[in-house]
Amino acid sequence: MSRHPEHEQTLNVFMAKLLASNGLDAKPEAQRVAPDGRPGPRGRIDIQVRIGPAVVAIEAKQGQGAEDLRAAVEAADERVGRGYADCGVALCYPDDSTEASLPDAEFVWSVRGGAQQETRRDRGNLEQLTSVIRLTPAQLGNPDYAAAALSVSLDAAVERLSDRQKQDLARGMNLPPGKRGRSGTTVWDRPAKRALLVVATAVMFHARLDEHAAAIKPSQDSRFGASVQFEGAWPPKRAHICEQSDDPVGDFRDAWNLYLAADYTPIFRTARAALNACTPSPTFSDAVRITARAALVVVQNIAGMRHDLLGRVFHTVLDSARYDGSFYTTTAAATLLAALAIDEDMCDWTDPNAVASLQITDPACGTGTLLMAAAERIRELSIRESGSEPDEVARILIEDVLTGFDINLTATHMAATTLGLLSPTTQFSQMKIGQTFLGVDDEDDKAYLGSLEFLDVQPKLMPWPNGNGRPKQVESHEEFASVAPSDLVIMNPPFTRDSLRHDQFSADEERRIKDREKEIFARTPVHLSNNGGAFMYLADFLCKPDSGTVAVVLPLVGATNYSTLGMRRYLAREFQIETVITSHDPQRIYFSENTTIGEMLVVCRRPNGRARVPTQVVNLAINPANPSDAMTLYFSIQDGTLSERGWGTMQHWPATRIEDGDWGAVQFLSPHLCESFEALKAGELLDIQELGSISNIGPAGQAVRSAFSRSTMPSQNSMQALWHHDSTTRTSLGATTDTHLVAKSNSKGDSERLWARRGRLLLPTHMSLTSIRMLSVRLSRPALGSLWVPCKPHIDGVEDGDLEKALCVYFNSSVGILAVLGNRTNKSPRYPTLAIHDMRSIPVPALANRPGAVRELAAMYDGLETETLLPLHSMNQCNTRRALDDAVAAHLNIDDETVTTLRENLSREPSISGRRYAG
Repeated sequence: MSRHPEHEQTLNVFMAKLLASNGLDAKPEAQRVAPDGRPGPRGRIDIQVRIGPAVVAIEAKQGQGAEDLRAAVEAADERVGRGYADCGVALCYPDDSTEASLPDAEFVWSVRGGAQQETRRDRGNLEQLTSVIRLTPAQLGNPDYAAAALSVSLDAAVERLSDRQKQDLARGMNLPPGKRGRSGTTVWDRPAKRALLVVATAVMFHARLDEHAAAIKPSQDSRFGASVQFEGAWPPKRAHICEQSDDPVGDFRDAWNLYLAADYTPIFRTARAALNACTPSPTFSDAVRITARAALVVVQNIAGMRHDLLGRVFHTVLDSARYDGSFYTTTAAATLLAALAIDEDMCDWTDPNAVASLQITDPACGTGTLLMAAAERIRELSIRESGSEPDEVARILIEDVLTGFDINLTATHMAATTLGLLSPTTQFSQMKIGQTFLGVDDEDDKAYLGSLEFLDVQPKLMPWPNGNGRPKQVESHEEFASVAPSDLVIMNPPFTRDSLRHDQFSADEERRIKDREKEIFARTPVHLSNNGGAFMYLADFLCKPDSGTVAVVLPLVGATNYSTLGMRRYLAREFQIETVITSHDPQRIYFSENTTIGEMLVVCRRPNGRARVPTQVVNLAINPANPSDAMTLYFSIQDGTLSERGWGTMQHWPATRIEDGDWGAVQFLSPHLCESFEALKAGELLDIQELGSISNIGPAGQAVRSAFSRSTMPSQNSMQALWHHDSTTRTSLGATTDTHLVAKSNSKGDSERLWARRGRLLLPTHMSLTSIRMLSVRLSRPALGSLWVPCKPHIDGVEDGDLEKALCVYFNSSVGILAVLGNRTNKSPRYPTLAIHDMRSIPVPALANRPGAVRELAAMYDGLETETLLPLHSMNQCNTRRALDDAVAAHLNIDDETVTTLRENLSREPSISGRRYAG
């Protein structure tokens, strides 16, 4: 039982007033109501907050000890468990709280309900608590389950259609044939499914409009122009009535036609085109009914029809991400990125006119997740500072502030729906969401690059489909397509390597599109091995030249890859790289749902004449799973309590390094390891040189695989290779080959040239850090490699064999492991790669003047050649590794404690241990 029950009730009243003054619909001591409408049997909700259709129960206790929080958690869980609220917040006031002290108090809380599985103890001030409460409904329901269930229903709907209907439906939405999928599917199955997804999304929005239909009856008929008075029957049939009717196609078409009289063109004109694409038939009616029924189930089960659900559904259905690089940003990452980018100084939040003057653009908007996150952030700041009405702020955002483009009609339809969720009653006539054309246009026989065409003149903007399923050549959209300079460009750009990009087109179309890319980017820092840099260059172009901000989700490899070095230097020249955030959380290394590669969040601002300052690099030990946790993380970054609260680590990377393209602070969670690698490169631990200065490195495995075939039988020339990287069988410094090579008949010259470059010392090109044991091996005879690359070192006056052995000892010591991993290409922290360029720049000891050290390290190799090395995560318990470390420390004059600390910290790195950091 609480120590201060009466005082707590008084504090609850004061707290409700404070939350209301910050823009929340909060009421104290609210009667609990069960799902059947009856009052709850015991007590009342301490503070009830309504956020759209969702109810948040705040259960408060006075005192911030472990027992106080536990009691508040139990109370909040009870309210959620009984159905009196959709989610809860367990709140603890300071023990000595009074009405006067609450506005400036530091609170402790834990968000409950939804996907919450653990009791996180978070703390912050009133403003921070308000932000977290506002975002709690975003964790309700299970969007992955809902997306999967809807996807299954769409598959069932497609199965009802004939091949001709699938083709008509896809073509009515201007969708090309897809790739053949599972057995029995046709090239039109996936496009037809995407078309039905448009119908499902419109049904969801229709269901939301049913709550507001009376308030949005139009006076003028938007279908025919502002001068025509609306005279039709109102309101349209409700969504569930249309779904249950004998003619769902006709009833939905009629209802959406009526809603088009009010506006909502992006949503209902596109969906109506899908309904009109097929000749009426019982099978098509069945398919639409199945689609509508599934959509209505989603609306019932996901509070507020969460916008992240639309993104997840879209990418569950989408089959082109492999070719166009479409990635869905998680709502947690979108929330964090928007909060970092849109700060208190961006505009005068007390002035609605100032808010209306903001320009925010996403040139690759997908389903609108990042635009929605930006909108929510602006709405929070504006409502809190000015007391503006939420619907009025939503209107300003939709009509004046937010602009988005995508090459995919289905995506732009869902983006329009996403923004419409801000305020379903807002008129959409000024909404700036558009589909840009990617491909070769039949009309003018020119290739277009979607929104990248801004870099030349402007994109080719595709109108919304008309009711016959064909583009209706109406509004010119010229003003819309030109886009004013942006205060913020926020995006998760497509990032697809050159070998896959545009594979959805014919060979001739692909060639012409790539020729257009070369034309536009001929004299820029953009490296067209992938298209991510192209969009960063576009972001700079769209951004205000004196005060703009760019906030972006990028592949982590962009921080370390040699091919992106020019873009890093370019960005540092044009912007202050303010914040870089990476994830070292083995459970979530990414910030996009439909990817498995590592990613980073980057925020850059125009320096506007200010001196460059260090870049804030945040490496996360825990990647937040929902928006409320993301806001808690944001506040921890802002107040410097990141490490204290267990979120991760922060470094301030000097501007000189950033300007030189050195973003090495992302390589390790441990700041000590990052700085130790910088010290190693700078020669502060020992005299060093780059491996490439004393070695011939290569050939790469790709060249070997192209020129040779593998064989289990000996070849005529006895050519062999180390092909595999099996950590269960390869456990020591000394290794033997595992594959015979046979030159391919069409590559005799290449095979002879490659074979001449064979060597005994090999480095890995691909690694699984959670299982790997060695970062170098020495073969019993010279050979080539597949996942290994030969390294042939040579120093005048030093025996080559001894030099190979000495380097093998070094590479497998803790110092050498740091040298190799600090230089890795980090596509994924746990599965990095080493390109030839990475290997050439590995810092190694300057051994030319240390022949004695070479001999001693070679002798150590001879003594340990067959000894077992434990995996890297157990390196601190490995006697062989300790012996290597002792030899390197002794013969290269490195302090023993330095080497021991490196070994301990490396073994705890999440990318090596495979576990979340535990200290």
